Amino acid sequence: MKTGKFLISAATLAVMALVSTSSYANLILLGETPISGTGLGAVNTILTIQSPGNSSFESGSVGLAPGGAQVLTGNAKPSSTVLPFSALGITDASHLRVIFNAAEPGANSIILDSLVLNMFNPIGELLFNTSYTGAPHTFANTFSGTGNTGFAFALDEASAAAMQSLLSLPGAGNFLLGLSASASMATGGQETFFMANAISPVPEPETYALMLAGLGLMGFVGRRRAKKSFS
Repeated sequence: MKTGKFLISAATLAVMALVSTSSYANLILLGETPISGTGLGAVNTILTIQSPGNSSFESGSVGLAPGGAQVLTGNAKPSSTVLPFSALGITDASHLRVIFNAAEPGANSIILDSLVLNMFNPIGELLFNTSYTGAPHTFANTFSGTGNTGFAFALDEASAAAMQSLLSLPGAGNFLLGLSASASMATGGQETFFMANAISPVPEPETYALMLAGLGLMGFVGRRRAKKSFS
């Protein structure tokens, strides 16, 4: 048993060493995205923050302390919680999405000042983190309702490769995701961040062209065969 634990720890340390050498790893903004289902009960909510009183600035985080206890900071709402990979159904790190849903009154603009995604093991050790380096980023328009639509962030190639290495380790389904974020120009609404699994990424325009060409070729062959059968 001790030997098994030692091997797992050694493997984790080796992968963490590779992760730490990854450069320019960050989150990238994909843009606006609709989410099926309605309300927070239909999505994997990880962090909700709300500006206090008359303040227009808000920040908060959810993560793990050494030992594995969950910790909330700043303006994080009590509903915020770390999420295990097993709950997300994600086996390919490139499919992971962080959705930012700003539910500001009147769909007003908001500035996302920071966004950091963290991964912990069950005893609170930080295994991996990546951030959105495009912050501060101004979103001119937000959305009405919470948990329906938002702005999607994905791991860039380096981050996805680093996280995928961790997902190959024994017990990776028990690794937990935490998040920290801050925003300004917040006017009283609550900002929610949730996780999604992009199982079916949108094909690139070149892919659509190849699909259409293939369908056209199939139609041509079908017509040739039909002519031969009647001749």
